[in-house]
Parts: sequence; structure tokens; C-alpha cells
Amino acid sequence: MTYTCWGITDGSAGMAAQVKALAASVGVDVEMKVVRIKKPWVKLPNIFYSTPLRHLVLPLFIERGCDTLEGPWPDMIISCGRRAAIVTSALKSKIAAQQKEKVPYFIHIQDPQMHPRHFDMVVAMAHDKVQADNVIKTQFALHQLTPVALAEARQHWEQQFAHYRKPLVAVLLGGSTNKYTLTTEAIDRVVVLLERLLKNMDGSLLITPSRRTGEENIARLRAAFEGNDRVYLYDFESENPYMGMVALADAFIVTNDSVNMMSEAAATGKPVHIIAFAGHSGTKPSRFAGRMIRSGVARPLGARLETWEYKLDNEMLTIAETIRQNFLAREQGDSS
Repeated sequence: MTYTCWGITDGSAGMAAQVKALAASVGVDVEMKVVRIKKPWVKLPNIFYSTPLRHLVLPLFIERGCDTLEGPWPDMIISCGRRAAIVTSALKSKIAAQQKEKVPYFIHIQDPQMHPRHFDMVVAMAHDKVQADNVIKTQFALHQLTPVALAEARQHWEQQFAHYRKPLVAVLLGGSTNKYTLTTEAIDRVVVLLERLLKNMDGSLLITPSRRTGEENIARLRAAFEGNDRVYLYDFESENPYMGMVALADAFIVTNDSVNMMSEAAATGKPVHIIAFAGHSGTKPSRFAGRMIRSGVARPLGARLETWEYKLDNEMLTIAETIRQNFLAREQGDSS
């Protein structure tokens, strides 16, 4: 039987990627929906939205132009992020209050910052405080880097990067977040580290900034490396090379502001070198980077590339199987 699924996020690329990854691993096609909470209401803690009548209040707080959430309802709904938790917990309450149709199976990725009982399953990071019988903990963020996906990306991108001198080092750069601003001074420090590394290695750097890096900081990267035949810098105009870079890389350099990027790099089993952005500390991503280093998965970037080995369990398979079993058990119970 084919099951339907919605994915609900606030539109953040990292959130959407995790929803798509989990849906693919579970084996359902997902229809993505973007729903955002208006300011200043989005600043309120999620516990504010935990009242029994939250589904009656929430429509007042939704931004105009968002995707509509109306029946017929899918069999499964996967959400990711604090803001999406507000939306989906209210949606679950709304559907249950109607008492006309079967309520979808609700899965939330990351700490919902409200009681897990508002969802059927919560998939949270090991460092999150949320605890309950329906909470699954993971060491790394969910991702779509299956062997098949990497093989396809390698085949698609191999020719484009064939003329770059090996080893190929993928440099995954983040940027400003809601708790950190990436300054020009900080990006200049990154440039110095990369220039020093280039002098001490024979290979090439394949650099992809993110939208969060910021136009001024990207311009400084361009000024530093333009014309260097050992450096590729993504221009945001051509096809996004991210998957190709991940598939072809012999090693990684990742900034400490994105759990997603650090998790995806580690999923390849290749050496992961961490750059700590200047001034970026005390956040969940920076603490996550510290744990990766202490566990031996990653190392701080030094003057030279290092090589080492580590082995990670395939968390995605375990999580997907647990969700399938629980979802099918409920489906069979509803039909009996």
C-alpha cells in the first residue's frame, strides 16, 4: 500500500533536508509545505502554544502567503524545527477535534520544546533534553547521503571536477545564524587558514558557501581565491555542486555553525576538519563540533591535512525501521 506524507517546515533548507531524508528512509513520497509564524509571535516559547485550544488560536499567528493546511489529510506528517512544532501540534489538535477523519501519524524532528505527547514520535539529537517513551535520540542530524545517492552524485559531477589536482578537499562554509553574526574579520580568518593549508598540500579546495555566509563575506572569498586553479568556489548561479563535492571529496573542512553539514561530512567516513568561526561558541552547533572532536570523528583544522579512520552506525536505518513498525502497528490497530 502507498502512503501519503506531508513535510512541514518554516522553509529553512536544513530543516527541509532532514524531513526529506527521513521520508525517503521510511519509504514515503513527501509533499513539502512551508508555514511561518508571524513576528513577534514567533519569539514566544513553544509552551505558549500548548493549550488544548491552540488550533483555534494558531491561524491568527500564521504569515500570509504560506501553504494551506486543509484536508484531505495525509497518512503521515513529518515536521522539523521549533517553529514547525508549533504548527504541527496545533494541526494534530485540530484534526483530532474534528473527530471525522483518521488523524495522521505525526513525527517531529529536533526538540519540539513542548511535551512530546503532542506528537506520535519525536526524533531528537542526543544532546537535547527532551525525554519520553516516544522520543528517539540520534548522535547526528538526519541526512540523505545513502550509498546510492553518493554514487549518482559522483557519476554526475566527476567530469566537472576532473581537472582539479587531488586530493579534493570539500570546504563547507556556513555563516550567520539567529545566535551568531559572521563578520568580515571572521571570514578573513577562514581565508588565512585555507591559504595556509593550500601551501602545505598538493590537492585542491572545493569551496561552497551557504546563503548564510553573506554577500560581503562571499565577495572576500572570491577576491582571495579568484584565478587560483586549485580552488573551486561555488557562484550560486550554476547547478548546486554540494552533493558532488561531498561524493568526490577525499577530506572535509566544515565550519562549526551547522550540525547538518558536520553530520553529512561525517556520514562519508572521510576525515572531517573543523573550523571554529571566530566568536562562535556556546551554541548547540559549536558544542556538537566539540563532541565530534572529542569522539575522534573530527579534528580541528591545522596547518596540514590529516588522515584518520572512524566508524559510525547507520542511525537512519534504525530510526526508519522504528517509525515504520510504530506507524504500521497503529494503522493495523485503526483498521481492526
